[in-house]
Amino acid sequence: MIESISIQGVASFQNPIPVSLNTNKKIVLLYGHNGTGKSTVARYLQDTTRSSYRNCSYVLPNSQDYQILVYNTDFVEKNFSQDSFEGVFTLGEANVAAEQAISTAELEIIQLEKQRSRKQTLKTQHENKKNTQIKAIKDKCFEIKKEYEKKDLDHCLIGFKGSAAAFYEELLKTNLIEVPEYTFDSLATESKELNSKSAVPKSMIPKVVLDLASSESNTILSEVIVGSSDSYLAELVNKLQNATWIDNGRVYIDDAEGKCPFCQQVVDDKLIENINNLFDVSYEEKKGELKTLQSEYKQAIDNLNVTLSGTHYSIINDTKLDLAKEKLSGVLQANLTKLNQKLADPSVKVSLETTVDLVQIINDIINDIINDKNTYIATFNVKLGKKKQSLTDIKNKFWNLVRIKYDAEIKAHDTLIKSIDSDIASVKGDEKTLTTDIDLQNGIIAENRKQITNIEMSVISINNQIKSIGLEGFEIKQQLGESNHYYLCRGVTASGNDVYKSLSEGEKTLITYLYFLELCQGSVDSNSPTPRNKKIIVVDDPISSLSHNYIYEIGALTHKKLTRGYQYAQVILLTHSLYFLHEMIKYLPSNQQDFEKKCNLFRVLKNTNSNILSMQKGDIKNDYQSYWQIIKDAQNGSTNNIVLPNIMRNILEYYFSFVHKTDALKAALDELEEADAEFSPFFRFINRESHSDSVNINDLGEIDSDRFITKFKDVFIRTDFEEHYNKMMMV
Repeated sequence: MIESISIQGVASFQNPIPVSLNTNKKIVLLYGHNGTGKSTVARYLQDTTRSSYRNCSYVLPNSQDYQILVYNTDFVEKNFSQDSFEGVFTLGEANVAAEQAISTAELEIIQLEKQRSRKQTLKTQHENKKNTQIKAIKDKCFEIKKEYEKKDLDHCLIGFKGSAAAFYEELLKTNLIEVPEYTFDSLATESKELNSKSAVPKSMIPKVVLDLASSESNTILSEVIVGSSDSYLAELVNKLQNATWIDNGRVYIDDAEGKCPFCQQVVDDKLIENINNLFDVSYEEKKGELKTLQSEYKQAIDNLNVTLSGTHYSIINDTKLDLAKEKLSGVLQANLTKLNQKLADPSVKVSLETTVDLVQIINDIINDIINDKNTYIATFNVKLGKKKQSLTDIKNKFWNLVRIKYDAEIKAHDTLIKSIDSDIASVKGDEKTLTTDIDLQNGIIAENRKQITNIEMSVISINNQIKSIGLEGFEIKQQLGESNHYYLCRGVTASGNDVYKSLSEGEKTLITYLYFLELCQGSVDSNSPTPRNKKIIVVDDPISSLSHNYIYEIGALTHKKLTRGYQYAQVILLTHSLYFLHEMIKYLPSNQQDFEKKCNLFRVLKNTNSNILSMQKGDIKNDYQSYWQIIKDAQNGSTNNIVLPNIMRNILEYYFSFVHKTDALKAALDELEEADAEFSPFFRFINRESHSDSVNINDLGEIDSDRFITKFKDVFIRTDFEEHYNKMMMV
């Protein structure tokens, strides 16, 4: 059966949002006044290929197995515009065995289709499970995006941020490799360095250069540096070992004003000369050499401290290096102290501890550290030189790590999908086998129908129905010379076309509907009949031109031929007549629960655009109540205000005629017309009888529902029937 219908962009269905109906029941009833859009629904189902229906759709599983038959004015025009119309092949009674074979095959088809439906449901469940699992693995892998998005590795996600499906597809393209040495963190660090705005080539870490061997082994350190022996003071100074003391003090002689800087006694020039003679050129040269040696040694220590405290070495965290640096620093400071001592007293012998081995120890430790660092720096500088390719390499490595991370989940997923695919293939095989069995049974039906199908039975059936509803003088006959065509005749008239043209609209409706009912039960093609449980019947207002006398007959026939026993896949009835609607509902289950299980009820409304709303059986009212409902719909804005004057006139005529107060109505209308000149055209229009002309309907102007309903209420107030008005507007 048709499970749902969506209508949009055709006729009065111009809403921005499609109008949708859940028509998933055996019997579907749509009620609405003429012009609301019912016929549009029927015409769409009659021919869905028209370009005007491009925005419409319906859901019908296995639609190729079903036949949709639609009765409407288009059907009438198509089938009865010629001299004859196609005959309907129905079963005869001559071959009981063939009929029994057909019946058995039809029952077998029903059972096979139930089994196939279960298989199709199971297949859908498997497919849904598969889709759920596929979505789950995609979503699972896509979670890593949140971890690295808008961070240092964000560039690796470009092009795959917006879709879990695209992300997963790219992941499957990535080859699975052995666990590499790089990690997400190392890649993030490398990306950060390369993408830094201040990224420049890095300098290599230098080795420690400290060559003090010659200084530390200089022979001058072991020399006793004393003054000259040319002075008579030399013997005394040598005895006292105070040459350094005298040398330090003689710088004050020039400023001592002829006195000794030590004892403050007057000294003569000869003594000063002998004091200066103690320190000859050789002594001064030796002392200068000591100063140079001490200065260079101190400068070497300062340079070493600068190097070891620089950026390259300060970031190195190594205990062995720290201990070696500390030991070297101690030796250097001790040596420097000895040099200062020697410089202060050149006559003292000093011996410096060699630092060669200590420097080598530091360099050995640093070499182990900086070799990797320098290798990294060299590699970084190369990568920075070709930054674009380097970032691409990082991206590829990133995807390698992601592939490794989710490998277990992907393998488990693939195993599960393989199992589900196996289940789907198995169910499809069963479904195919059942379809083959159904086709076999259809072949049995077709073969047996050839033995007993004819159009004579449908001729007899239609003629009997014509008589049963009281159409005198008409009958259907088989076209002479053609075994599969009818024509309509009146008495002895031989021409079907002339007779059909002479029929009233009501007679045409009756005869064409009888033909349609017969067509539903049979087929115009004896070789390819469609079983009733595969037929969807759509009937659009079969009583539109009939008097009330025939409505009950058509209702009874419709129930007998279409709705009784739910023999068809689905029956969709559309009508503007509450009488016909009530008549059809009378034949349906009276129990509300059973009714809702089998039937769907809809109401078709039209304001600016058409709309279709679901309704309950209790919402259906008689014509008089329906008129009041239109007043309320107009008040709520759900129907077009243009219908208000006619609806109001129908209500007033019906009610005041029923209560025998037509004189009171006329008097009230006259009074209101006289009291409110603005509404004079409205009251004159209502005051006319139903069959009077309506020349002044165009004088009503723009119809404001609230203002018109207020004036309508005034009529009931002036006639003392306000209570009735209030009751009807509340129902």
